[in-house]
Formats: sequence, structure tokens, C-alpha cells
Amino acid sequence: MQLIYQLRGLITTFFYRWVIRPLVFLWEAEKAHNKLKQFGLIFASNRFGRRLLKILFYYKHSSLNTMVDGINYDNPIGLSAGFDKDGELTDAYPLTGFGFAELGSFTGDVCPGNPGVGRRLFRLIKSKSILVWYGLNNQGAEAIAKRLQGKEFNIPIGINTAKTNNSVNFVLQISIDDYLKTVNEFSNIGHYYTINISCPNTQDGEPFVNRENLEALLSALDEVKQENKPLYIKIAADLATDEVDTIVDTCLQYKVDGLVLTNLAKPSMSNEYLKEELTFDKGALSGLPVQRLSTNVVRHVYQRTRGKITIIGVGGVFNADDAYEKITSGANLIEMVTGMIFEGPQVIGEINRGLVKLLKKDGFSSIEEAVGSRNPLKQV
Repeated sequence: MQLIYQLRGLITTFFYRWVIRPLVFLWEAEKAHNKLKQFGLIFASNRFGRRLLKILFYYKHSSLNTMVDGINYDNPIGLSAGFDKDGELTDAYPLTGFGFAELGSFTGDVCPGNPGVGRRLFRLIKSKSILVWYGLNNQGAEAIAKRLQGKEFNIPIGINTAKTNNSVNFVLQISIDDYLKTVNEFSNIGHYYTINISCPNTQDGEPFVNRENLEALLSALDEVKQENKPLYIKIAADLATDEVDTIVDTCLQYKVDGLVLTNLAKPSMSNEYLKEELTFDKGALSGLPVQRLSTNVVRHVYQRTRGKITIIGVGGVFNADDAYEKITSGANLIEMVTGMIFEGPQVIGEINRGLVKLLKKDGFSSIEEAVGSRNPLKQV
């Protein structure tokens, strides 16, 4: 069976790299994103399409099973927020091999995002990155929750919530109420919440890096969050160490279940991309330029919390080695988007297949055993 999976991976990788990707990259990035989403909806809407997706991409192995905060995951590789902004492709993700998917970001009110529709994504091909300038465009929490209400999900689903990007002026209570609106709308939908305080493309910046603002938000969330539904905080990739520590310590104080590490990186904060590929003066980078930054934050937070808080690692995952580095640095789960765009949807199964080999090589029988195993904290 492993030989069949290996051959399947070689064939699908070759086909994506030399046939599909060159065609997709002829479209501008935002248009390509919308087109691929439409294709996904078509495939997931009929029996033949669903069967084909599973044959081409699905992979399962018992050593990848993991339980995090009471939730069972078939594997630790999930879709990051930012890809499915309106929660439309939930039927497709299990078939492509994802162990979970984080939808959104959803905002309290309808949000058109930043100006320039059709030109808010830019590929940095040699740098293996996407410059993102979306600005939280989505249909709004009420409409999305109404559509997803009562829907059965075949994998754990995260609900990523952010503050509506509709003003340059930050008002604390209005901002908190915006988050709470989404949390309340999705009270019976999904398996966990991620509170996104780190979108780099909003008009009023990142005000919840401030400890007093964050304490006010977490205190309000304490009043509405469900006991059986973990709550995580997503932070930026390019914060100073003392800013990270402030957020981590505040999250520990308010018994937040975990952290998503990390969001995109501003170009000014990363040197790991080709400057000549940067053709737009706004936005933030995904993919390879954020890989080292996010892994370093994972490693630091795992040490800071003594491994006692859930970490979801995201940023620059293109293969099993990338995912395993984050896991052994302290991440319980991994999220990705850009790797799927550059490498193809088959990369999800290939990463999981590679993780099985890496676990076996290190003498581990499960993902839980590998978490933090190469972090200096474990070597003390």
C-alpha cells in the first residue's frame, strides 16, 4: 500500500507542478483563488467529484491521530484561516486529507475588505510567498452562521473571528462587542474559536497587543465562551519578544486554551524574500518569509509556557520536514495555505505520509510524543 501512495504522490506532484500550476499562475492571484474555490465547490458537490478527491489526495495512518483540548484529530495538518473566508468548502477538506480546517476570519459585520478587489493578492514565486492585502473581506458572522447552522462536519472546524475592518478609529468597547457578536453567532457551530488579534491589513492596526486592551477582551470572552469549546489567540509573526511575552502571560492569566503562531509577516520585518519581487507597497507576506519567524515564536512560547498550553504552528509549511520542525519545537497542530498553493493539494497527504516516516525514525508512536521533543526545554 505504501508503494501505491508513493506512486500516487509522484504522479500528482508532477501533474500539478508542470501542468496545473503553470495554468493557474496565468491568472492574477486573487482571481485564481476565486476560480479554484469554485472548482472545489463543484468537486465537493457530487459523488464522483468527492470520490475522485479522496482517491487522489486522502491519506490516513493511526500514528497521526492526536487529541488536543478534548478534540480528536485524524492528523495534525489543518487549513489555516485566510483561505476559506466565508466557510464554503467544508465538504472538500476531509477528502483532500486535512485533519481540521480553520474558517474565516469572520467579522461581526459584513466586511468588503481593503480597496482594489481583484488585486489584493500578489505572488512572489521565487520567494515562495503570497503578499496579502485582503483586509478581512467576508459576508459577516450572521449570514455565514445562518448558512452553516446544523451542518455536520467530518473534521474539526475552527471558527476564526476578527474585528470588522471598517474604521481607522479604535474604540475598545465597540471592538470587543464586534468579537463577541461573532462568538455568539457561532456558539453552536464548529469545534474551537481562534480570536485573531493580529491581522496586519486592518485600518486601525493591532490594538490588542496592548495588555490593557487584551485583558478587557479576554475578560469579556470569559463571559460567553463555552466550556467544551477551546479558545485560542492568534498573534503576529513580527512582534518583539517582550510583546509576545506580554500576550502569552496575559493568556495564561485568563486561562486561554492556546495560541496560533503565527499570522503573516510585514515585509519590513523579514529579510527572507527577494526584494525585486515585491511590487506592491502594502500587505503582509505568507509562506517562506514567515517560516523561520513563526517557528522561532513556537519554540519561544513553548519554553515560556513550559509546554502547558496548546500551540498551533502556522507559517511556511511546504513539506513534512517543515511541519515536523514546528511539532518538535512545540506545536501540537499545524496549519497551512501557501504550501498548498505552490505545491498542490496532494502536498497535504504527502506531508502526513512524511510525518509517519519521521515519527518512526525518531522512535515515536504518536504525534503527542514528538511535540516539543527538540525544544531546548525538553533537553534540560
